[in-house]
Amino acid sequence: METEREQELIRRAIEGDENAFAELVHATQDLVYTCCYRVLRDPRAAEEAANEAYLRAWRGLAGFRFQAKFSSWIFRIAHNAAVRMATRRRLETVSMDDREHPGLAQAAVEEPSVERRLEADAEMVLVRGLLGELPENERRAIELAYLEGVDYRDAAAALGCPVATLKTWVHRGRKKLRELYIERTGDSFGVAG
Repeated sequence: METEREQELIRRAIEGDENAFAELVHATQDLVYTCCYRVLRDPRAAEEAANEAYLRAWRGLAGFRFQAKFSSWIFRIAHNAAVRMATRRRLETVSMDDREHPGLAQAAVEEPSVERRLEADAEMVLVRGLLGELPENERRAIELAYLEGVDYRDAAAALGCPVATLKTWVHRGRKKLRELYIERTGDSFGVAG
């Protein structure tokens, strides 16, 4: 969809035009369903997560920032909806197994030590800060491919670029991120060069 047409539809949808939103849904429904299905591996659950994503998008449309494409925005919402659903499904499975294996539920929800959580949080803050220093295209490519676990084809679709371009952005971004990390911490992960 052309950017101007997309922006016009978004503006109309923000003003309450359901037909404009329906057009946006139609343009992105395959991408959204595929995203949800790849996380959940269940057609019914993927459809439910996709519906939840569109409902959240409709409710949050007023907060849409026009710097991003609608497809990137809805993709992120869909991915988060699918991950939430997958988490709920895993917790329900643990609850059911609890009767047969009482220790299983406790093991599934035990949290790491405070020290380990603080270390992980500090590491993530550092990495997120370093990501912010990358060019926008490389940063988004890495966020989708690594932090959100989106496969390259779907990430490329969300960013509106060919898969080969996405792979280039990821490669360049990882290289720059590694250099920045080594510069800040002195830790090379045992990687030469």
